[in-house]
Amino acid sequence: MIALRPALSADYTFALDLYVQTIKPLATAWMEWVDQDQEAQFASLWRQNDTRIITLDGREDIGWVEFREAEDELFLKQLYISPPYQRQGIRSRVMRLLLEERRGAAKSMALFVFKNNPAFHFYQQHGFGIVQETPTIFVMRRGLGEAA
Repeated sequence: MIALRPALSADYTFALDLYVQTIKPLATAWMEWVDQDQEAQFASLWRQNDTRIITLDGREDIGWVEFREAEDELFLKQLYISPPYQRQGIRSRVMRLLLEERRGAAKSMALFVFKNNPAFHFYQQHGFGIVQETPTIFVMRRGLGEAA
């Protein structure tokens, strides 16, 4: 069973390690990756209160998600699943949990995704459409009244 629990300060290292493991291969296509700089940036952006740890059967941490509500929109800042658990439908279950939990609180959900990230197709399949783009990133949005 997949569940979301509030992040603790002790989860910081887990979140940082998973972030580096999953995003570094994508980011290096667009920029030079300097571990020390990226770790400092992560530290400045980490928001424990906006983060939930994704657990499997209540005993194993397998990912994390960070989101923030702003006015009538939920912004999905980060969603990472440990590689051994990817492509098993976990991200879809997490998305459904978030959408169900926040359906009445916001009208839409938005996110940024690297153009070379395979997750782009996942978000399209879950009703997100491109609303803006940069040379490296798609900005995507979907209504929360829509089915996940």
